[in-house]
Amino acid sequence: MNLEQWCQLDERIYVAESDERYKQYAGLPYSEKAIKSLAEIKNTSARSFLENFDKPRELVLAAIENIADSSTKNLELELYDARNKKVVSKLKFAGAPVNWSSWRQFNSRAKDDGARKQVFDEFVKKTRFVSPVIRKRFAEIGRVYERYGTSKKVPSPLDGYLENERITHSKLMQFVKSMGQQAKKPFQEYLSDLSQKVLGRQAEYYDDFYFFRNRVYSDIERHFAKVRPPDQVTSLLKHLQFDMSRIAIDAQNRKNKYPSPICFFVQVPTDIRVLYKAESPYFDLQGCYHEMGHAMHASSVNENATYWDRYGISMGVAEIFSIFLERLTKNRLYLKSLGVTDEKVLDDLERRNNFMELFFVTFYTANSLMKAEFWRKGLSMEQASDLYAKLLREYVGLDVPGEYWMLHHILPDAIMYVPSYMLAAVRAAELERHLQTRFGEEWWSQAQAGAHLREIMAPGASIKLDKFSKMDPGVFMKEITS
Repeated sequence: MNLEQWCQLDERIYVAESDERYKQYAGLPYSEKAIKSLAEIKNTSARSFLENFDKPRELVLAAIENIADSSTKNLELELYDARNKKVVSKLKFAGAPVNWSSWRQFNSRAKDDGARKQVFDEFVKKTRFVSPVIRKRFAEIGRVYERYGTSKKVPSPLDGYLENERITHSKLMQFVKSMGQQAKKPFQEYLSDLSQKVLGRQAEYYDDFYFFRNRVYSDIERHFAKVRPPDQVTSLLKHLQFDMSRIAIDAQNRKNKYPSPICFFVQVPTDIRVLYKAESPYFDLQGCYHEMGHAMHASSVNENATYWDRYGISMGVAEIFSIFLERLTKNRLYLKSLGVTDEKVLDDLERRNNFMELFFVTFYTANSLMKAEFWRKGLSMEQASDLYAKLLREYVGLDVPGEYWMLHHILPDAIMYVPSYMLAAVRAAELERHLQTRFGEEWWSQAQAGAHLREIMAPGASIKLDKFSKMDPGVFMKEITS
């Protein structure tokens, strides 16, 4: 078997697994047996690669990650099941007990702070049901990297992540801490002020990032009531001449549908699927555009690119175009084109968006630093929770129970991922400035801008970031702190 044959076979495995995972996350009938079987096949394929090939390096890294993923598939499924069946409240939402998948919708619509606090406290206590599963899964992932890595080649999950992102540990930590330090003082001042305006009191530990992301816009959401995010973003991408036949959007509300908007690269670039659940009008707009940014990206990768360039896109690159497209939902000129024209509303929206961006930076600084230390020092679950509480106190300014990290939708699942959002936020701001310089402030009105974006995205993992990015946090931080 040569490399081309291996790639063709591995892609078929990937597509079958992605299709089944999509159905699982969509809350549709799916086969757990098929997921487990495909994981075993994927494991065999990855081992076969490492036994027969030592390059390209991108596939070596992917193979180790795939072995780690497939070796822990049973635990991943156990975690998914425990979240929905054991992390459950006594309170109800839409006629059913609030579970992990409906928690954010409940928070966005609940009027009683006491009820939200009750659910938060119940869920924190019930992390005892998921903690052993997370611990076992991460321990097994660590063992896989120890077995297949060497001192020079991916000795740990953290080092694998850093190599994929093409950044050193020291540079990443410097980057994350610098942004967090710049953001924490203005954020904590904003938090005190906006909490009084939005909640009529100071923020508490159960008023998390995802709650504020909905509630902070509650009194201006009526201005977005007539905006239909899927229709609007589809119209935008068609105008920019993207091939929408490659992208499917599912906006149905199902009981066990994943709580966060999510995009599946089922087969790059021809079969891309987006899921999202309605929470509140303005967040729906942001979430839909974010995931459609992923879809825009994946559907634009050159179909003749190598297998590893089509599927080996690093997290820090994958999030650029999602955050970039989401930025339109915060752009005054673009919002006016959607019919939101009240200048006072737009001024207020800008302040609140800056607040949420500062919240994002402080929250994800804590997320990133905890997860990096988890792998670097081999922390126990208890140590990770203690560190997380300390970091949230330092950067966010709230005394949050450290076990909260186990209720997050990325921290207990991914090896790292969370710093990638910060890397991508900076690059997305640089990309927008690049397009504005080339096509004007209303770049989205120019069909040529779509062609230029596709040119940038076409290489997939071999993207030339220096075409638009110098990785300068100043561009992004100046926007949200000035």
